[in-house]
Amino acid sequence: MNFSVYYDSGTEVHGYFVPDGFSTVPKFHVRTDGSDSVTEIETWIYIEGARAQGAHQTGNVGFILSDDNVPGLSTALRLELSDPETGLIFYRRAQPGEFIAKKILRVETSYVPSTELDISLKPYFQFYEHRIEHYGFETIRQMLEIIHQPSVYVSGRILLKNFRTYIDYNINMKFISLRDPFYELAMRIFIFSRIRKQKFAFVSPRDMTLFNSVIELFDGIAIQDENHLRKAIRSAPKDTLDLLSSPFTQQLVASSPSDPVGLDDVSQALDSLSQFTVFDAGRDAATYTQSIAEAIGLPAEIIKMKPQSEALHKIADILRKISRVEHLLEADLILYHFIQKSEDKARSHL
Repeated sequence: MNFSVYYDSGTEVHGYFVPDGFSTVPKFHVRTDGSDSVTEIETWIYIEGARAQGAHQTGNVGFILSDDNVPGLSTALRLELSDPETGLIFYRRAQPGEFIAKKILRVETSYVPSTELDISLKPYFQFYEHRIEHYGFETIRQMLEIIHQPSVYVSGRILLKNFRTYIDYNINMKFISLRDPFYELAMRIFIFSRIRKQKFAFVSPRDMTLFNSVIELFDGIAIQDENHLRKAIRSAPKDTLDLLSSPFTQQLVASSPSDPVGLDDVSQALDSLSQFTVFDAGRDAATYTQSIAEAIGLPAEIIKMKPQSEALHKIADILRKISRVEHLLEADLILYHFIQKSEDKARSHL
């Protein structure tokens, strides 16, 4: 999906909308002043680049909105343009001083996303979207490339390397937090052991395919039982366990979720982390949210984040005792060691 609103005079709105389907007729929804009813607009203006670059079959992806096709547009304080297929709001009209004029990417590293953190920031940004990993590459790229809106907040568990070009030239601030690698592994095993009986909205269809062998391995196992967990891990095929190998390092340096990472990648991962505006070692939720609030210029109490789970910490403690797991997380453990050491050094100078 490609989209842009590059002109909003109040009486007219100009832009383009390219849906994911090459031959799909581009249609989007317009909502004014929070109304329950929407106006469906079919794009009609020919844009040569859309056809020449193979983005759309006809190239008729441009539009101009006015009172003629959207009654009340010129007097509407609130205006939203959205994709009817996904519900993505790709444009919101901004009143002077209404939104924070920063473009922010929060890289999610936890398999269970900090949704409450993201949602607490939604009212402060003109363009907002979280869990962006559920979209395709082109849609994510477009979110990171938004030029004509100065207020942007996007968050998701993306592979940083694939989007580095767009992030570096268009994003003002980057936030990230890691945590104990054993805790993160415990979280992933917990989710995969229950996914066939309990629906988790944040698990994408792609992940269901990618982690199918992991899901089969832990399906129905009482992972709180040390003996059962040890037995499952010790008997697991190497290629299955490798899917859980050092996810933090992989997210920072790999271009594919199946790319293996090793100790040689740790220095590159550390270099990547050094370029973040806010970086936190994830020892407690308060530190991360306070740092984000200070960077954005908001009161700390506005940003919410759930504390870590004691039950998952107990599973993490079991995993610490299994030598195969330590080898599996080797790159992340070294990465996290350097992170903690750096954070402790910074605190000692306060």
